[in-house]
Amino acid sequence: MNTVGHTIKRFGISALSVLVLAFGTSACGAASEPEALSDDQQQAIVDLVQDHGTDFAAPSCQVEVFRIGDPATFGWATCTETQGPNPAPAAQATAFPFKITGNTVEKPGDGAQYLKDVRTMFPEDLWSALEQRHRGA
Repeated sequence: MNTVGHTIKRFGISALSVLVLAFGTSACGAASEPEALSDDQQQAIVDLVQDHGTDFAAPSCQVEVFRIGDPATFGWATCTETQGPNPAPAAQATAFPFKITGNTVEKPGDGAQYLKDVRTMFPEDLWSALEQRHRGA
């Protein structure tokens, strides 16, 4: 009886561990899945970044959205200067993190100001990823 009781107890602990692991994995997986954007939502963000996030006269931007929240959207933009209907290879390019609130696009300053701005503009859980992108890692 004692051996059977220990076997049942070990089985119960094992089953509980598997359930906890499975629940934890699915919960983490669900939290890390980015919200899917419609083509219209993605284009609206690209348009805002192109219109208000660069100093280029005719920018062409690709945007990766990290988080859409209320009230701000956070992401990374890579923009090039385009000229005319058949642009030559881009002479200028820029890549930067952005924060969109309403129709306002904010980005960190350059040089020593960059890290300070990242830490005030973006949620803490995005800092490491933004620093790695900035360094090109």
